[in-house]
Amino acid sequence: MLDNFVKLTNMPETVIKKYGSQVPIELRRIWEEDGLGTFVDGYLKVINPDDYSALVKSTYFRGDMSIPIFVTAFGDVITLEEGKYLRIVKYSEGDFVTILANIAYFIQDILDEDFLNDYFDIPFYQKAVQKYGDLTYQQCFGFVPLLALGGTKSVDNLEKVNISEHLSILTQLTGGVGFD
Repeated sequence: MLDNFVKLTNMPETVIKKYGSQVPIELRRIWEEDGLGTFVDGYLKVINPDDYSALVKSTYFRGDMSIPIFVTAFGDVITLEEGKYLRIVKYSEGDFVTILANIAYFIQDILDEDFLNDYFDIPFYQKAVQKYGDLTYQQCFGFVPLLALGGTKSVDNLEKVNISEHLSILTQLTGGVGFD
């Protein structure tokens, strides 16, 4: 379903059954056909929603209506909201952005350079990979020091970190996203 997908493993059948009626058919097909893994040269990861649900619910003001479906190379979590809206929760920046109101368009546009540049920092990611190497499925690039603590967005200030641990620490310090 996804071009250039690198499969890690199958999506657990229990997850497909649990969320199958709450998600668009396109996402269900990704889970069934592709499973868990990476695409866009490792920038995006298809995730098990259950691995991130508790975090998103407690750290994102729309977490109760969100299903986490993807994670970026910088630890941003892409959620499906209200069964159709794709939003990206940018934890390191303390912000969120609506990407699209239809996952079919997301899948269609994911290889479009303009689309990628609008929502993702692919050139910055490529510089990070060039300097630090590829990420494992459990890793993302994290800023050290954290942007919320005065760090600057520079490739020199990145480290490979465990996604879950990084997001946990980051949200403990910032209080989450959208809770003004």
